[in-house]
Amino acid sequence: MEKENWINEIIDSTNQIVKVHPSDGLYARIQSQINAQKTIDIKWVWLAAASILLLASINIKVILNEIQSEKEIQETALIASISDTNQFYKNNYE
Repeated sequence: MEKENWINEIIDSTNQIVKVHPSDGLYARIQSQINAQKTIDIKWVWLAAASILLLASINIKVILNEIQSEKEIQETALIASISDTNQFYKNNYE
């Protein structure tokens, strides 16, 4: 019973809420602020896009060069490990 009274008190408390109405010029002020926002010039957008493209291209080129360099190092190491004594035939008489 006490729980039901508590629930009813909470529900009845919403009856005391007063609805708030916005001022008459609020909508006009919001619209004027939206219209007054600065826009970015299209040349700056293109400049930013070109900069990003240039940086991406440089990164890709560096990565590809690094991969190629690593591949050459591995090939050189393989050749060096095969012929480190300059003796290509093993002498069975040792």
